[in-house]
Amino acid sequence: MNAAAVGRLKRVFESLSSKPGYTLMRGFARFSTLRLSIPFLRAAVLKIKGRSHRDSLELEGKETCFPDVDIDSVVSALRKDGVAFGFRLPDEVVQSIRSYAEEALCFADRAPAYGFKIEHRERAEEMLNKKILVAQYFNTLSENPEIARLAQDPTLKEIARRFLNSPPTFVGANLWWTFPVEATEEDRHRHAHKFHRDVDDFKFFKFFFYLTDVEKGDGAHVVVAGSQGKPPINGFFDRWNIRRYTDQEIAENYSPSQVKEIDGRAGDGFAEDTWCIHKGQTPVRKPRLLLQLQFALFDYNAMHDQRSQELLQRLA
Repeated sequence: MNAAAVGRLKRVFESLSSKPGYTLMRGFARFSTLRLSIPFLRAAVLKIKGRSHRDSLELEGKETCFPDVDIDSVVSALRKDGVAFGFRLPDEVVQSIRSYAEEALCFADRAPAYGFKIEHRERAEEMLNKKILVAQYFNTLSENPEIARLAQDPTLKEIARRFLNSPPTFVGANLWWTFPVEATEEDRHRHAHKFHRDVDDFKFFKFFFYLTDVEKGDGAHVVVAGSQGKPPINGFFDRWNIRRYTDQEIAENYSPSQVKEIDGRAGDGFAEDTWCIHKGQTPVRKPRLLLQLQFALFDYNAMHDQRSQELLQRLA
């Protein structure tokens, strides 16, 4: 057994020890039969208990940031293409979250020990002796009321209910910067700047909102529409492998019309089933600030940004 295989096995055993439910799910959720049957079984159990996904959340009279979103069209696009557009945050929400991002500590490489204010990024890079590609905020639901309100927005929850065919579970918010740096291959791999697909549950999806202007070729998210459960395959077992895919593999296996580079103004958003193949892109000119809200069937306590204050340390 080579060193890479030994390393993978070690990581699996460590994950089984720390997050057994999440690790076992990731092993099983890559199989299409289980991805279809588990949501059905959950819905059946909840129906027996008196809860049904058909019970509307009754949007009428409730405040939403997205009164003009066509919920049926969004759910239909998610099911067909794995991605749906047409979301727009109010300007005051964008400004509130941007102000929070300027004042709060973000954390290089998503590491709780590497906190810094955005204005001190260069100093943090000097202390780390490396360029910072990604810096994430922690505990955003408790620290920013606008993000907490978006997590409970009735339009977003109704889209989640209909797409999941089940009462939705909110499993986490994440807010992070991506910076225009000459990133190492290790960092690009670690921070998903190569094509991949997520295995976060048997059924799940995410809302993404740009909080800075994002142009094509400058940090725009890329998704391969309609690629759910249809990855590039090199050998029989590769269909169940969860790995990174090269740009060449994507070009050889999908039509150019399926590969969508998503640009937008600050406040623009989209919904995505990230079982689709997708990637982040490294910005080349301007930093990108992105908010992610995720809904799923089950909460494995793995996708949220909650960290004990005792763990959070200031680097710069």
